Amino acid sequence: MNYTTTPALVLHRTRYSDRYSIVHLYSRALGHVAALVPEASNRKNLIREQLRPLSEVEVTLSQSPRRDLVRIQEVRSLQPRHAVHLDPAKGAQAIFLSEFLYRILTAPLPDEHLYDHLATSLAFWEGLRRGGANYHLCLLLSLLPVLGISPEISERPEGVGWCFSLSEQGYVLDRHAHCLSPEETLHLPQLLRMTYANMHHFAYSRQQRGVILDYLLDYYRLHLASFPQLKCLPILRQLGEAELEGKNLPSQP
Repeated sequence: MNYTTTPALVLHRTRYSDRYSIVHLYSRALGHVAALVPEASNRKNLIREQLRPLSEVEVTLSQSPRRDLVRIQEVRSLQPRHAVHLDPAKGAQAIFLSEFLYRILTAPLPDEHLYDHLATSLAFWEGLRRGGANYHLCLLLSLLPVLGISPEISERPEGVGWCFSLSEQGYVLDRHAHCLSPEETLHLPQLLRMTYANMHHFAYSRQQRGVILDYLLDYYRLHLASFPQLKCLPILRQLGEAELEGKNLPSQP
C-alpha cells in the first residue's frame, strides 16, 4: 500500500452505492484521482463533510496497485469556500465550474503549474466582492495558455469580412460553423485582455455572457479530447444578477 499526502481540489461527487460515493479530486502530487468515501456522515466520519465541490483540502491517500480507486485516510480543510454557500450567484457558478473542471482535469498525471493556477484563482474568487458575474468567463480564458490552447490573434489581416475560426485558431474570410461573426471578431482581442484585476470593467449583459460562454465551450470542445456537453448550463443561465441590457458585444470594456 502506498500513501501520499497532497493538496487537492474537490471536483465532483457521484454515488457509488448505498454506502459509498466516489469523490473526484485534482491533486497537486498525483493529478486526477477518484476516491471512495463513506456516504454516512457522523462525528466519527467528518471526511465527507469537508469534501464540498471546489474546496481545497490536504488529503492523505492510500493506493493499492490492484485498485483504480484510492481511499482517503485523512483530510484537512485548506480553503472551504464559505462564500459559495452564502452567495446564490457564486453557488450557480460553482455548479458550472465544478462540472467544467471535472470534465477537463482527467489526466492521472501531476501538473503543479496548472494546480497552482487553479488554487490561486479559486482563492481569489472566494474573496471577490465585485465583478463576480464575469468570473467564470475569466477563469476559462485564463486556462487557455496554461493548457497550451491559446488562440493566435497577433496578426489580424487588413480589410473587412474577416472572421475568427474557433477550429483553425486563426482568421478566415469564408465564415463556417465554428466562426465568430465579423463584429465578434473585432471584439475578441479586447475579450482576451480580461483578467481577474480588470474583469469588473467588462459590463456584459447576461445574454452577452451566455454568447461568450457558448463560444468558449465550443473552443474547448474543439481542442480538448472527450470534452462533452455540460449538463449544468441551464442553472448558470438563470442567474438573477444585475445587468446591462443590450444584444451586441461592446467595443470597449
